[in-house]
Amino acid sequence: MQFKAGYIVDSIAAEITEYKAGLDNEKPSDRLKLDQINGLLQYVSSFEVEFPYQHTLDFHTLNPVLATLNNIIARGLPTRTPVLLEEIFAQIYLTGQSEDSSEINFPRSQTAVSYQAIFELLHIIEPQLEITRANYGGNPGSNLEWDFIKKHPFLKQILESQRDFSTINDKLKGSRTVDFCFTSPYLHWNAARKTYEKVGRIFEVDGPHHSLAEYKYYDQYRDAIAEDENFETIRFTVDAVKEDKTDFEALIGRDIYQLFRKNFERNVSENLPPLLTALYSACCCEGSKNPS
Repeated sequence: MQFKAGYIVDSIAAEITEYKAGLDNEKPSDRLKLDQINGLLQYVSSFEVEFPYQHTLDFHTLNPVLATLNNIIARGLPTRTPVLLEEIFAQIYLTGQSEDSSEINFPRSQTAVSYQAIFELLHIIEPQLEITRANYGGNPGSNLEWDFIKKHPFLKQILESQRDFSTINDKLKGSRTVDFCFTSPYLHWNAARKTYEKVGRIFEVDGPHHSLAEYKYYDQYRDAIAEDENFETIRFTVDAVKEDKTDFEALIGRDIYQLFRKNFERNVSENLPPLLTALYSACCCEGSKNPS
């Protein structure tokens, strides 16, 4: 089950709100921009929870406080950051409190932050993180699948490995998985259905057995029902993986790929105020001394 929860500081919220106020939802180009930022805010606020049993809430008997909390995490976007956290950000010179003593908000960033910078940084990825097979958080099903991503510096962070196929289309159950999956963090409006839909791509690394007739039929069925849910399937042969000529930038989308790459290559310390830079350096030093 997916929930949403998160905080957004006043200064960042103000910048996003001001930008969105200048857009016209009736214009296709502006609507696309709104769908991108609204999708990103949902994307960075989402988290998954697995329950070992089926449970249906009875809102007639549920405590009102719990009902409110359920509403926040089930449907909510990032909410205002608690004053305690805002004060900490102000103390380390990230934000500034309102000069109006009757207000408790922190609308100023000590360093100018543009909307474009905020938009880029919401494509969250850990900068300069080196991932080996030993510390990879996913679960490649074979050596061939690891070969598919091992030379790429940040695909290991943005591709979901061994995703349960039933979370894409529940017509196929039984613990079936896809090799790798990328889901767009933006909202995508389907004008015909008048609803927002998820859009993604599935990457399958096919061994020689996929050339057999029964596997071809099964693969075609999987690909078709994935397409029903706006997930395009792209299959790679053993030879294609060995040649290592895959254009991931084109497969994922050049614009979004470039944003993830830009964030991956960032030098974090260059974007921090002096006090935070010192703390960041100290943490890095401690981490190198105590790798555990």
